Amino acid sequence: MRLAVFSDIHANLEALEAFCADAETRRVDRYICLGDIVGYGADPEACVVRVRSLPNIEFILGNHDHAVVGVASSMRRDARRVIEWTKRQLTADSLYFLQSLEVSRNWGDALFCHANPYRPLEWYYVADKSHISRSFARSRAKMLFVGHTHVAMAITRRNFFCVYLRHPRNGTIVPAAELNRQIFNCGSVGQPRDGDPRASYLIYDSIKKGVEFIRVEYDQVTASRKIRAAGLPEVFAERLLTGT
Repeated sequence: MRLAVFSDIHANLEALEAFCADAETRRVDRYICLGDIVGYGADPEACVVRVRSLPNIEFILGNHDHAVVGVASSMRRDARRVIEWTKRQLTADSLYFLQSLEVSRNWGDALFCHANPYRPLEWYYVADKSHISRSFARSRAKMLFVGHTHVAMAITRRNFFCVYLRHPRNGTIVPAAELNRQIFNCGSVGQPRDGDPRASYLIYDSIKKGVEFIRVEYDQVTASRKIRAAGLPEVFAERLLTGT
């Protein structure tokens, strides 16, 4: 089974289409989206419709998805502004779909969530040692797949120590450890923040026991221009061009 794991589309249709086209060439059997289909970008409705059209796909709730159907009180002002704008762009069917998403899902010996496995609706970033340790300690899953940070990463726990692979290059394959537990962050399709503006996702091959990190070129200029044309905050347009 080859599973494409992706997250944080953030209403970036150009990046989403590039991801879909790339994944279709890689013999993917199933897809799982780890949330944040909307937020920041200019094409929320089109992205919800497109991602739902993918075959054999499952979904996890992200914090921006949750904010659109709830209250975005914990977000910064610019992000809240986009959330309010996004609510007006989505159809009733898309809003109902986002409201129906689950916070986590198990598949075999793997657990999938947007942010963290122990308090999923508090949206902690699994990025520093404290939250990484808690994620290992409070989850029994052998493999944990997350998004949320917009930074691709692989973390392998060996006894009481963690070995980090930060910013894996395109095509990097990390073996699934037989004796150790691991956390994999797929990065962001629509708004990477690891210095590489290309769309980021990963493929988990359950037969070959490996995780491949993939980056995909897309038209950042058009996606950025759409954000400006919609009157959304400039910072979200600039980020697409720099990947920071």
